[in-house]
Amino acid sequence: KAGTFPVDEVVGDTSADTATRRGGALAAVAWLTRAAELSENHEDRSRRIGDAAFIAGHAGLLDQAQQLVHSDGASGRQGSQASVVTSAYVALYEDGDVRSSQRQVLAAVESMRDSGAREPDEVLTRLVNLLLAISQYAGDEAGWEQVHEVLGTLGDLVPPITRIYQDAWGDVVRRGAGVHQRVDRAFADLRDLEPWDVSRLGVAAYHVDTLSRYRPHLQRIVDREVETGAMVTGMTMLHLIMLDQIAVGEWDEAERTGQRCLELTTSHRHALFAHHSRAYLGLLAALRGDVEHARELQAMVDAWARPRGVGFLTQITDTIGTTAALSEGDYEAAYLHAIGITPPGTFTAYAHQAPRTLLDLVEAAIHTGRAEQARAHALAAQQAHLPDISPRLALITHGALAMTTTDPTEADHHFHRAETHPAATYFPHELARIRLAHGIRLRHTQGRKAARQSLTLAAETFERLGARTWSERARAELRAAGAATLTSSAHLAALTWQERRIADLAAGGLTNKEIGERMHLSPRTVSSHLYRVFPKLGITSRAALRDALGKAPGDQSV
Repeated sequence: KAGTFPVDEVVGDTSADTATRRGGALAAVAWLTRAAELSENHEDRSRRIGDAAFIAGHAGLLDQAQQLVHSDGASGRQGSQASVVTSAYVALYEDGDVRSSQRQVLAAVESMRDSGAREPDEVLTRLVNLLLAISQYAGDEAGWEQVHEVLGTLGDLVPPITRIYQDAWGDVVRRGAGVHQRVDRAFADLRDLEPWDVSRLGVAAYHVDTLSRYRPHLQRIVDREVETGAMVTGMTMLHLIMLDQIAVGEWDEAERTGQRCLELTTSHRHALFAHHSRAYLGLLAALRGDVEHARELQAMVDAWARPRGVGFLTQITDTIGTTAALSEGDYEAAYLHAIGITPPGTFTAYAHQAPRTLLDLVEAAIHTGRAEQARAHALAAQQAHLPDISPRLALITHGALAMTTTDPTEADHHFHRAETHPAATYFPHELARIRLAHGIRLRHTQGRKAARQSLTLAAETFERLGARTWSERARAELRAAGAATLTSSAHLAALTWQERRIADLAAGGLTNKEIGERMHLSPRTVSSHLYRVFPKLGITSRAALRDALGKAPGDQSV
């Protein structure tokens, strides 16, 4: 045996650590298993078997994780905790059993606390991180409050990076202040992070809408994670990549990413992640106006998740219902779905979709004659300081305030704040909805000519995204404003979404270096994109961009 794997115990530990950082889950498990076999005492053997079982469980190698735990007999503290972790992973990934797995892991954390732990402990950190992941999927207020209470008693035993997960994954409205800065600092030490912490930080970034900054990190390593056996980390990264592709308007790419993830999750029999993938695909279908397919996926996910208490997914199914109804113009149905997530005028605790659907509830309320409820919800967003939490929440809060006020000066102020927000270009669908509302308001208050620019920009964005029903709505408003066709739409349709974003920023006066910093590209790459944009728009210089894009002088809002 010794000749088969020429390692000693120390080399085994070191090699496993190196393998996990390089994405080699299978290799790490092999190194640790071999090191365990060579261990001189049972304590070291249990520790290494526990480490191997943890990596296998987190990678989604559930059968292997269970075999490792059984091989050690789950004896001693390390073996017992490895057994808890492994059984919780199996219950969560295969069955979506958030209730029993949450109770089991919480009890294990309390047991370690009560045993008198005084120093940070890797086993305790693993249990706490798993508890937070389970709690996120459960989305249950009572469960989260219990978790916060227990973690509060642990003090410095909980590492700072885990505190980021605690604050971001549960209730971002009440605990999200300053999270995006903490995520940014944590990502600065990327080389020191395990792959699963990269994905966990990515989840935190999603909750505060700064995921675009870190997507390049995920894209660089996701294939490696999948190919080397770290399936769960890879699946989570694919979900995050898909979410950012949806956010920035790369919807065709998002569809491909979602389908890839669905194929992986179903082939590995991870029911939780399979339904998670279907939920995001359903949301994308609803955004595109493919409401029949969206509702099929919504029903499938809801029927699986609701009996199990997987609140994270049932909130997404309610969002699918809201989005599909808005796409159809069925505002009453949209309102009923939206208030199922959170009542107007408040944001239900630990409902992660509550702030994300702010604009949905407000629009549905406005269109069903519930002006008071719409205004109360917009003001609640302002009072909760949502603009301080994330750029997307800033955008939609100003949009909601503009849509619901009766004061023309206040409306102009908030429309301007929304449309000129530095991050507005990263959320094109929301920005287009706000511009559509602005154009409608301008047509009624200042006349048809004043409305055309906002309506044109909204219609072009919806058309480019493939949001069919929203595009039709914007075109109808354009016709009402006296514009029979969209200027330059044929040329603009030839641009990719990234090319359009670069062109918009260049037309707004940004240099190639400034554009590159905003989009995480090199100035040379920006220059190459602009070189391809000019012939597509039928122009030969940067100075002609503004007219080609239909932008008014001084407009830097895209």
